[in-house]
Amino acid sequence: MDDRLLVTAAVGRTHGYEGFVHIHPYSGETEHLRRLEECTIVCRDGRSVRVRVLDTRDHSDSFLMRFSGYESKEKASMLSGGKMYIRREEGPRLEDGEYYIADLFGLSLICDGRTVGTVESVCDGAQADYLMVRKSDGSSVLIPNMAPFVSKPDFEKGTIELVEKSLLEI
Repeated sequence: MDDRLLVTAAVGRTHGYEGFVHIHPYSGETEHLRRLEECTIVCRDGRSVRVRVLDTRDHSDSFLMRFSGYESKEKASMLSGGKMYIRREEGPRLEDGEYYIADLFGLSLICDGRTVGTVESVCDGAQADYLMVRKSDGSSVLIPNMAPFVSKPDFEKGTIELVEKSLLEI
């Protein structure tokens, strides 16, 4: 997958017979999705398809999209369960201090001035996202991505500081 692409939404079940699918944006925002002309969907089976957006609409408390080549319920169902990827410049606008989750991947976790691991992935938690960190010894640890456990990421240095050292022992 292209490093410039961001996963932005989950593709849900179909809606109606014209090929609309429910879209579940990870940011909760839909404005950037309304402006899309194209996107990439990675389907459940791992296939990656580039699709042109034909239409978007609000329905009740859902957001729906329809794609060229998938204008029937049967065809659109092939996209259900997939993940939607967009180019970084098409993503939601970030406020000062905000960043994309993808920007955390590869950051070095620093503790007492030394590198103790690397952020490999991020997973959802009840109160915060968790950083999946591969430690220097090859083992992994989950670190809550919130104060007082870690500092704000320093993207210029490519680091994030571990504040709560006891988390390395878990």
